[in-house]
Amino acid sequence: MGARRVEIIAPSHVHAGNPDLNGGMGRLYGTLGYALEEPRLRITAERGGTGILGTRRRDAHEIYDMLSERYGCDLKFRVHEEIPPHVGLGSTTALYLSLAHAFDILCGNASTPIAELARLTGRGSPSGLGLYSYMYGGMLYDGGIRPGSRELPPLVFRAEVPGWYRLVVLLPEQLQARVGQYKRLESEGLLDRPPRMDEAAADRASRMVLIGVLSNAAGGRWMEAFSWSGRFNRYLGAYWSRWQGGIYCCSEVEEIVSELESLGVTGVSQSSWGPVVYGFLDERTINTRLVTTRVSRVLERHGGGRVWITRVDNRGARVRVYG
Repeated sequence: MGARRVEIIAPSHVHAGNPDLNGGMGRLYGTLGYALEEPRLRITAERGGTGILGTRRRDAHEIYDMLSERYGCDLKFRVHEEIPPHVGLGSTTALYLSLAHAFDILCGNASTPIAELARLTGRGSPSGLGLYSYMYGGMLYDGGIRPGSRELPPLVFRAEVPGWYRLVVLLPEQLQARVGQYKRLESEGLLDRPPRMDEAAADRASRMVLIGVLSNAAGGRWMEAFSWSGRFNRYLGAYWSRWQGGIYCCSEVEEIVSELESLGVTGVSQSSWGPVVYGFLDERTINTRLVTTRVSRVLERHGGGRVWITRVDNRGARVRVYG
């Protein structure tokens, strides 16, 4: 008798940006980002039932129906921990890949490559950050897509970030509805046909990533890498400002970023369209509890929300299979 139950724990991730929105060298985007230990998705799936419990996400049930038909099998899922959706934490890719992975283990032959499961569920493009966060974790950079091709972006760089470097992450809850308008732009095809970035700007952004972020990370100069990651994120904000109305999604986030920097947080960035904001700390030199207290006060001045300290997840998804 084969496996009857599976548990999957998948990391969230934060996005730093895409350096090449010019496409003159045959590829678009490229994505820099970081897998996170918290928040995380934890689901269980088992034979002998049907449907999904523990989430109200309509798209989760739609993906379930597609996979059930594809595999000719029903499973009972339960979502025990969920990544907040549509706030810049990669919830959709983590959820879809986890559902597909569970179906493949319990209803298939448990040998389908994760990249193929990404294609099946419509994930992994134009950004491979969610896919590679699920597969490997760590600091990640993918090489972008070839327009018109179904090829997923290749993984160009991955590094494990030492555990004493922490991220302080803020979710300004009052701003979530405002960010929804940017998600609608995605659904209307903005990312399929992004306005062409000036070549000089793309060159500058790519240099910031290669030399400022990746080379410093490869050399173990992590705080320099994080600092350049934040500068890169802000630089890209100018490109997207015609849609966001500013460097960040909202004036409140602009103020939050400035206040975090004044507290000594390094590489402060907005993830994707926001409203999640994050930055880096070295717990060997900074009292993270004190920073959390001060950051919480910053957030309270902007409508409240959640603040947490976490690490980069260097493992990717954890899968436990039970007979």
